[in-house]
Amino acid sequence: MRKFYATLVILFTLLLLHGCVFVAESLDYRNDLSDYEVKKIVKTVFLSQHALADAALLATDGYTTVTRERYPAERYACQEGGYIRFEIDQNGYALTFETGDLIHLAYDDCIYTTYYDDRSHLSGPIDITWYQDMADSTNRLIELDIAYHNTWLKNRYTTLYLNGRIGVHYDEDYSRERLKLVLSSDELRIQRSDFSGDDTYENIVLDFSMDTCSYAYRYSYHGTLFNSYLGRLTFTTLSPMRGYRDKNPFDGEFKITNAHMTLRVIPIDDYYVDIVVQNHYDSYENRTIHTTWMNIGL
Repeated sequence: MRKFYATLVILFTLLLLHGCVFVAESLDYRNDLSDYEVKKIVKTVFLSQHALADAALLATDGYTTVTRERYPAERYACQEGGYIRFEIDQNGYALTFETGDLIHLAYDDCIYTTYYDDRSHLSGPIDITWYQDMADSTNRLIELDIAYHNTWLKNRYTTLYLNGRIGVHYDEDYSRERLKLVLSSDELRIQRSDFSGDDTYENIVLDFSMDTCSYAYRYSYHGTLFNSYLGRLTFTTLSPMRGYRDKNPFDGEFKITNAHMTLRVIPIDDYYVDIVVQNHYDSYENRTIHTTWMNIGL
């Protein structure tokens, strides 16, 4: 019997030790990040821009699809495929709103296609607080607050679930061929469907503008990210990131900071990019990673 219990203790200890191999300590506690870990940080922060923009634009596009309909109904077809169920004030349906009205939508694989033919899919419940939606022959102005409730999003980069709120300011000037999009959130949780990470973003603002004729864009992005593996990161745009169509930025400067170091992301062009790693405590550890956007995973 003693041998039996001794064997159990040994097996249990081995399992614990084996499990420890897979428990990665937060990068907040390390100042010796590998090139792979640096690229993972950059990829995570930059991909969140796409998730933020795709989720907001797809929800907004679905909402405008509903409001263009002449007759109230329970279900509407999305322009590119899929459906939206629509309800307001719990007891009826309406297509006119007042400031502060709460709109309940349920997306069923609703598809949105961007200006440059990049398709995204959205499924799940969304609540929209309506503030304004004005349109004429020269301009379209929309202001909404969108709440996501374990809402599924798929784009060309990843598949994930969203929980939290995004404020949307959409201003398109048809006469000048200009689009301005400002997205903000006090807290947004993003969980990738492969369970590889659960990210919490706080106090984020994405300020994006585009020439709708040439598709030249520029943006700034700042906020805070917490991830159990990556640690706590703050990020900001030092110089507006500029690019064209669906390509990566070819100009600008972006900064990501954790407890031990600062990463400066400096595009060389839309293919090559430098990541300057600056150690807060030991300048001898500083280095520049010359790589490609594709190698980062973007």
